[in-house]
Amino acid sequence: MELWRQLRQAGLVPPGLGPPPRALRGVPPAGRTGQTLMSPEADTKGARESLLWIWEELGNLRRVDVQLLGQLCCLGLEMGALREELVAFLEEEEEEIIEEKKEDEELEGKQEEGHLGASCPAPCLGLPDFEMTI
Repeated sequence: MELWRQLRQAGLVPPGLGPPPRALRGVPPAGRTGQTLMSPEADTKGARESLLWIWEELGNLRRVDVQLLGQLCCLGLEMGALREELVAFLEEEEEEIIEEKKEDEELEGKQEEGHLGASCPAPCLGLPDFEMTI
């Protein structure tokens, strides 16, 4: 089954989970209903009808199982793609946050320099700001 192979290649199949059952991988066998073994003495008409009905129902269930497996594989592939998009989005957000922090730190540094320059004239930039009383 192609979707199952894609799911496995994408690494989205849980560890320890083998391939789908053989009944879901291949084309359903055809013409087996006439191959049932019955004893010639038995009431074959009623038993044969019951077996045909059961065989048809099993075929219907198999088709539904194949459809469900295909849908699950598609969902798994979509979830993998969404996970990749989410990781990329979160990485971008993290980069933006880091850039904003750098900008904020630069702004704070410039503001602190501006306050120091205003309280002290240019020649005494490196000297402490204090008053002497005599």
